[in-house]
Amino acid sequence: MGIVKTKGIIIAENNNGDFDKMLTMLTPGLRKNWVCCKRSKKT
Repeated sequence: MGIVKTKGIIIAENNNGDFDKMLTMLTPGLRKNWVCCKRSKKT
């Protein structure tokens, strides 16, 4: 799957390794999605 743009509210955040995060997001259609953010903690 590629990049998908959507609006939503982040309801949970988990650290995944040294540089990555896993987010739980609630979208306008009231669906709960899990999102992987690669290298989001790297400065």
